[in-house]
Amino acid sequence: KAIVLDADGTLLNAAHRLTPKVERAIRSAQEEGILVMPATGRARSGPWVDEVLDPLFHNSPRGVFLQGLIVCDGNECILDARLAPRINEHVRRACEHPTPALVTAYCNERLFFPAGFEDDERIQRYASYGEAQPEPLDGLELEQAYANCNKLLVLASEPEIPALRSRLESALRFRPARVVKALDWTLEVLPRGGSKGYGVSQLLRSMHIDPKSVMAVGDGDNDIEMMRLVGGSVAMG
Repeated sequence: KAIVLDADGTLLNAAHRLTPKVERAIRSAQEEGILVMPATGRARSGPWVDEVLDPLFHNSPRGVFLQGLIVCDGNECILDARLAPRINEHVRRACEHPTPALVTAYCNERLFFPAGFEDDERIQRYASYGEAQPEPLDGLELEQAYANCNKLLVLASEPEIPALRSRLESALRFRPARVVKALDWTLEVLPRGGSKGYGVSQLLRSMHIDPKSVMAVGDGDNDIEMMRLVGGSVAMG
């Protein structure tokens, strides 16, 4: 009856592009009357919306975004989960040493980072994925973004991720937040309980769809909850 698809590594290839083969498979499912919806860590903004999302899903805003923190059913936003305001302070302290990681903040469809890092290769690399385009902020505006965000996105390098994840998990152990890895060189800090699985469950409930009649396709540890939720799942290699 329905399929929920992860984006990077599933819907999109390693170059973050939609291949003709995948597009044909989705079109075929849609022609058979199967509802296909995105369940992604991405925001519903940036170049990928015009290039992939709207053409493929017929301009429908229905889907699960920002790791399940934003859920849309038609034109209605049925979930908008936010981090506790002071989580960002613990995250930023954990990211200071030994090699500083760059902490950015997703606020719905916008991504903010500290002004002065416009030419940082991590910002440029993330911007190249065609998702929400990073916007610089400073001073009080930046602090307000950190304190009222859906999730924090931490940009580092592949070799730094294991130790950085350990530090973050230690800093957040008794706090209402969790750490997930989406890309090989990024970590995301979400509200505790926030996941694609929870987001998908809320979307299916709103649409009166039994999870047992749904298939989920994904490739990362941030997809595990939604794959456990539904009746069938496919793990991409």
